[in-house]
Amino acid sequence: MTIPQESFDDPADYPPAGSGPADGGEWDSHEDLLGLTVQYPAAGVCVVTVDGELDTVSVPLFDACVAEQLAAAPAHLILDLQPVRFLASTGLTSLLRARELAETTGTQLHLAGLVTRVVARALHVTELLECFDTYPTVTDALAVMID
Repeated sequence: MTIPQESFDDPADYPPAGSGPADGGEWDSHEDLLGLTVQYPAAGVCVVTVDGELDTVSVPLFDACVAEQLAAAPAHLILDLQPVRFLASTGLTSLLRARELAETTGTQLHLAGLVTRVVARALHVTELLECFDTYPTVTDALAVMID
């Protein structure tokens, strides 16, 4: 079996040797790994754009942001996951927690940005895709909600 060359990652995508904890360096802080942007594009609609890595280090920041937005009880909370570069199992668990919290506040939770393989594949493989209302893009989600 031959694996096509394009399936390998570009070595330029990896951090330089000597930059991790094993080499005396440190991993980035959660602020470096995850960016969160909150917008209110329409009445009763909150969009949180998640940019970066959802893993053990960054999930507490994500959870706090989601909880803060749900405390305001918007009718709809859209999580834009298109800019997510890495989704660990703790990130998947966090998405499930967000779903449960949204249900307790009466907010409808929607996942958008599933045009990238990182999130779409993780949700598909774990069979969690059907647990969420999903949209390819935020624009698609908003079109349904604002109509």
